Amino acid sequence: MEGGGRPPAGLAAGAASSSAPPEGCGCSEGEVRDGAERSIPARRNVDPREERRIDSNGRATSPARPWEAGVPADRYEGFVFNPEDLSEDVDLDHDRRREILFVHAQLKGWTHWQVLGLPWNASAEAARDAYREKVKIFHPDRYPGKRLGGYRARLEQVFRRLTEARDELANDATRAAYAARTAPADEFARLEARRLDDEQRAQERRARLARTNPLVARAGRVAALVERGKEQMAQGRFAQAVNDFVTATSMDPGHAEAKALAQEARKRAAGERARELWEKAHAAALDDRLDLAQELASEAAEADPANPRYAVFAARLALRRGAVEVARSLAEGAVRVAPASALAHEVLGEALAEQGDKPAARRELERALELDPSLASARDRLKKLRWSFLA
Repeated sequence: MEGGGRPPAGLAAGAASSSAPPEGCGCSEGEVRDGAERSIPARRNVDPREERRIDSNGRATSPARPWEAGVPADRYEGFVFNPEDLSEDVDLDHDRRREILFVHAQLKGWTHWQVLGLPWNASAEAARDAYREKVKIFHPDRYPGKRLGGYRARLEQVFRRLTEARDELANDATRAAYAARTAPADEFARLEARRLDDEQRAQERRARLARTNPLVARAGRVAALVERGKEQMAQGRFAQAVNDFVTATSMDPGHAEAKALAQEARKRAAGERARELWEKAHAAALDDRLDLAQELASEAAEADPANPRYAVFAARLALRRGAVEVARSLAEGAVRVAPASALAHEVLGEALAEQGDKPAARRELERALELDPSLASARDRLKKLRWSFLA
């Protein structure tokens, strides 16, 4: 198209017709009259046949002034162009400007098929061919040395969208999925009816096989249990998921996925149970029911031994009750599980100090401060231990 279209009359430098009044209107040069016989300055450098306006989102708008009434473009089916865009001082012919403006304004609403100028469900090869043709027009590098102004950004956006469309439609797998998503209403209804029919037939085949072949029936039952267990996991019902996965592995001991999921479900069920016990332990401690609180916290530590906070909390409760040996045992377990936990070393240091083993207590408290220098309680306890050495 470039170079072949007729430039708008108003774009020719020094063209007298750009501001001349219509013949017989009785207006002076530089003026035209509207229906109310009111003199209005004529717009310069804009072809009056191309008075079209679009907003920043590419939607057609009503004209700003009566003499700028939008005139439907022959090729663009009612689309209206912004005269300021058409008259921008760039090295593009009139037809190319209109094509770029029109396509750019449609990008948000068009499907990949429309961007490439293809019918719905065109082949991957057709998508590649269409892309090669389109980039001849919309690739910014096709205009070397030319002043493109605001059209450069539009070309870049169109080119990116063309590439995106090509990438999705030129691949058979992604093209099929995209075709299903963008199918016309009648075609979508036909595809959906076919899918439902295929599903029903598949279910009937599976049912027939299950009735005649016990191995197939067992495999179907295992698959159903695994699927239901996954749904239970997604809903946070880990204990129920464990039951489904364990049942599936008992029916098919070689089912690797069911075994792995059963292990994961057990771990998450234990974590959920530990959190519940920990919350109950906190509530009991607030009521000064320290015996019950320590018991619940110890159960939480047993349920989820990989999480040191439960054992640390149980050890602190034991210290408050005067059960120093129990506190030390719980604290040592927390340190074994999480040697990088400052709180675990701190509570172990406190238990050792209560037992009179001050050198060991000092080492544990110093380790806690190495791991977390902001641990004020460990710093205070260590200071007291140091003063006791001097006494």
